[in-house]
Amino acid sequence: MEDRQALFASRLESFSPAPWEMIPDLGLYMDQVITFVERQCKTLFMEGERVFTPAMVNNYVKFGLVDRPVDKKYGREQLAQLLMICVFKQSVTTDGMKALLKPPEGVSPQAHYERFCQTEKEIFSALGDALPYPSPMVCAVQGAAYLFLCNALLAKRPAPPAKPEAKPDPKGKPDPAHPAPETQTTPAGKADEPAAAGNAAGERRA
Repeated sequence: MEDRQALFASRLESFSPAPWEMIPDLGLYMDQVITFVERQCKTLFMEGERVFTPAMVNNYVKFGLVDRPVDKKYGREQLAQLLMICVFKQSVTTDGMKALLKPPEGVSPQAHYERFCQTEKEIFSALGDALPYPSPMVCAVQGAAYLFLCNALLAKRPAPPAKPEAKPDPKGKPDPAHPAPETQTTPAGKADEPAAAGNAAGERRA
């Protein structure tokens, strides 16, 4: 057990994420994408374990985690997204990954990826120095606890309650927000004046 821990610790300490400038930007086809990502991330996985498959990459595109390829080619930003997913998918839900992959407002994709790489390197180096490691059960429970915390931090804020509609006053009082339209009133006695004038004219003709 101790030998395996020491071996894994050395792998973590020696791991170095690909710098932004070293990620190809010429456009890679799917088979080239798989080869590139597995070469970069194989240190973190057990021997023989597949990091990505074409079906996985297609699903990441379908779910909006990775930008759609252009003419079936993946550029630098898409490859950076896949390198981040390589780590995030171990402990974060699909919605959580979508939130983590999106750069904050005003932050470029390059700066966002470089911040991820710095965080990854610091945490992996610290874990490599943390021998002896706890038992697998302790690691599993700690991982679950951090996952709960991550989900809580990424949870969407509830939408503000809808503004209630104004209800009519049962006492018949007008609502200040919705005043009733003004009605034009006719003074008393004015409505009969045209008819009375017509009768008088008829009497004079008689």
